[in-house]
Amino acid sequence: MLRRPSWIGLTVLVVVLAITFVELGRWQLRRHDERAATNLRVEASLDRASVPVDEILAVDERLPLADEWRLVDVVGTYDADNELLVRNRPYDGSVGYEVLTPLVTRDGRALLVDRGWVPAGSTATEVPAVPPPPPGEVTVTARARAGSTGDAGAAGLPDGQVRRVALTSIAPGLPYPVYGAYATLLPGQPGSGVAEDPPRAIPVPEPSAGPHVAYAVQWFLFALIAVGGWVVLLRADVRAAGPARPRPVGRAPPDGTARPPPGRVRA
Repeated sequence: MLRRPSWIGLTVLVVVLAITFVELGRWQLRRHDERAATNLRVEASLDRASVPVDEILAVDERLPLADEWRLVDVVGTYDADNELLVRNRPYDGSVGYEVLTPLVTRDGRALLVDRGWVPAGSTATEVPAVPPPPPGEVTVTARARAGSTGDAGAAGLPDGQVRRVALTSIAPGLPYPVYGAYATLLPGQPGSGVAEDPPRAIPVPEPSAGPHVAYAVQWFLFALIAVGGWVVLLRADVRAAGPARPRPVGRAPPDGTARPPPGRVRA
C-alpha cells in the first residue's frame, strides 16, 4: 500500500512538514535562549560603573558580546556634517528615525553615537527636523551596542539615511577611524533631547522572556498533528482495503440473478 504513488507523495510531504515544524520549534527555543542572555547582559550592565570608551572598544573590532549595553564615557566633538538617520525605527508605538552622529575624540577616532529618536515627516521622502548637537567638546555617557552586520542598506534612500547601523558598511564613508561599535545616549546627556523633546533617548529593553517558548510548543504540536493525520489516513485506507466479508448462502448475487438452493436442480 505504501508503495502506491499517492502514498509515497503523501509520506514525503508529511516528513518534510514534520521536519520543518520541528526545526521552527527549535529555532524559537534558540531565540528564547538569546533573549534570556540579552536580559542577563542588560541587568548586569545596570549595576556596573561606566568605563572609558577605549577600555572595551577599538577601531574596526566588534564589541565583545559580554560588554554589550555597558556604559562608556567619551570625550569629543560632534560632527553634525556626517550625521546619519536610521529609518523605520519604532518608539512608543510610532515609527521614525534614530539620529546617528559621529563623536570625534581628541585623538581623531570617532564613536557613532545614537542621540535618540525623532518622529518621521509627513511623507517617506520628507527629512525630519533634527535638533543639532551641541557645539564644542562634550563629555557623554552612553551604552555600547554591537550594531548590525552586512550592508547598511543605503541604496535607494536619500543622502544621509540608512536602514541599519552596520558599522563595517558605514565606517569606510567617514573621514576618520571609527570604533567597531556604536553607543546610545542616556537621557539628559549632551546631544539628547530634554524631557519629551527630540531626539528622545533610546530606552533599555525591558527584561522579558517573550513568546518564544509558546511559539515553539505550537510548532511541535503542528509536527505531531501532521504525523498523527498521516497515521489516521493510513489506518482508514487499511480498513477500506481489507478482505471482503463472505456472502450469506442463498442471498442473490449483486447482478440480481437468482440461484437455486444447494442440492436442488432446476428443471
